[in-house]
Amino acid sequence: MNANHMQGMSNSGIGHRQHGLSMLELLIGITIGLMVSVAAVGSLVYSRVSATTVGDSSRLYQDAAVAFRAIGYQIRQGGARRLVSTGGNVEFNPSYVGFGSGSSTVVVTGVNGTSTITETLRISFDTTPGFVVTDCLGQTSTLANNVSSTFSVSAGALTCGGSGSTTGQWQLIQGVEDFQVWYGRRDPANDSFRYFTADAVPLWEEVESVMVCLRLAGELSNYPTAASTGCSGEAVPGDGRIRRVFRRVFNIRNLGI
Repeated sequence: MNANHMQGMSNSGIGHRQHGLSMLELLIGITIGLMVSVAAVGSLVYSRVSATTVGDSSRLYQDAAVAFRAIGYQIRQGGARRLVSTGGNVEFNPSYVGFGSGSSTVVVTGVNGTSTITETLRISFDTTPGFVVTDCLGQTSTLANNVSSTFSVSAGALTCGGSGSTTGQWQLIQGVEDFQVWYGRRDPANDSFRYFTADAVPLWEEVESVMVCLRLAGELSNYPTAASTGCSGEAVPGDGRIRRVFRRVFNIRNLGI
C-alpha cells in the first residue's frame, strides 16, 4: 500500500468524525428552553387573567345598563295620564293622583335606606284602557287609574315589584352592594335646584328628576384591587373583587300635566 493511499484513508476518517455537545453547550440550551417555557406560561396566565377581568368588568356594565333601562322607562313614563271626555270636554284624567291624595298628584316617592331599612324607589303613571300599559314586570295593573313599580335591593339583588296580579319581587340584576336614590326639586322661591334624599324631600309633588346610583361588585375575588369610593363617597375597602359605581339622572317628562 503506497503512501498516497494511506493518506487518503487517513483524510477520509477525519472527515467523518462526529463531535457531541459539551456540557456547557447543553446547559446553555436547557436554560434558554426553560426561559422560553416560563415566558410562554406567564403570557398564558396573564392572558387568562386579563380575559377574566375584562369579562367580569363587562358584566357589571351590562347589568347596570339592564337596571337603568328598566328604571328609566318607568321614570320617563312617570306622571303620564290619559285624556278623558267629561261633559263634552276633553281633559287629563282627574282620577289619577299616583301616590298622592285628593287634588295632590305624586308621581314618584321613596324610602331612604338605613342599616335596617332598604332604599326604595316608587314610580307611578296612569292606566290606559284598551292599550297595553305595563309595570316593570311587564304586567297590566290591577289598580284603577294607576300603574306603579317599586325598586329596591334584597339579598344583593336589585328587585322590582309591580301593580299587576303577580305578587313578590322579580330580580333584575345581582351583585348590587348599594342602591341610592336622590330626588331633584326646584325651589320656587329662588329657582335653585337641589337633590334630596327621600327623608328630606320638602314636597313630593315638586320632584322633577331622579338620580340613581348603583355600586356593583364582580363575582370573582382574585384581583389585586385597591380601596374605592361608593355612591355617597364612602370608602370601600378592596377585597379582590372588581367594583364599579354607576350614576344616572332621569327627568320626569310628564310632570304637571
